[in-house]
Amino acid sequence: MKKKEIEKIFRKLDLKVRATGHNYGWLIVNRKKILRVHYSHGRDIPDNVVNKIRGQLKLSTKDFKNLINCPLSYQDYIAILKQKKIID
Repeated sequence: MKKKEIEKIFRKLDLKVRATGHNYGWLIVNRKKILRVHYSHGRDIPDNVVNKIRGQLKLSTKDFKNLINCPLSYQDYIAILKQKKIID
């Protein structure tokens, strides 16, 4: 996966970003940090790291693909997290 695709996901989910040795993004809902996602600097993201990012986002493979391909919106993502009881 290209780094630009991961950056697009970060923007789409409005993750608050901090760049150090890695790029970190936090999902913040109602001023509460819900989860953290990170990836290393570089051009391409290896498949094993992409799978870790999917896991950090708490998404199934199908939902992650929908997030990348745009049918899954921010509101849909929040609904998934509520359904999984990650968000109240």
